[in-house]
Amino acid sequence: MGAGTLYERDFYTWTQEQAARLRELRGHNRLDVEHLSDEVADLGRSELNKTEEHLLQTLAHLIKAAARPEAEPSRDWRKEARTHQRQARRAFSPGMRRQLDVDAIWRDAVADANDSFAANDEVQVTAPSRCPLTLDQLIAERFDRDAALDAVADALGSDG
Repeated sequence: MGAGTLYERDFYTWTQEQAARLRELRGHNRLDVEHLSDEVADLGRSELNKTEEHLLQTLAHLIKAAARPEAEPSRDWRKEARTHQRQARRAFSPGMRRQLDVDAIWRDAVADANDSFAANDEVQVTAPSRCPLTLDQLIAERFDRDAALDAVADALGSDG
């Protein structure tokens, strides 16, 4: 069947290209090009935001599970990490790669995990500013959650 159309392969890039093409039509027809192009571009940004949010949740749940493996909710955190990873993988398209800052997402995930720990009067974690996982690892078809947990635990240090 071939590789399919850009729309099928990389929805995000398709939306950005279509928005640019619509903007080129300004003044040449009766379409509301300005708003139409903005709406098409927003579709792509929405997919990007969804992917980013699922990556953040994947990392936040991995951080919580790695930092508190003995905690009662650890099993749920591990399950949630896998669920959000799958959602991130499904929402991801190649054109997003240059837009996704995994290190910034990691820092937000650390902050979210620490907010959760603080809400439960638990000690917060310290973590490096760089994510111990790559984007490719995070969106892998065969995501290795145990290896990801090990990498996160190593990044958090032995004292959690």
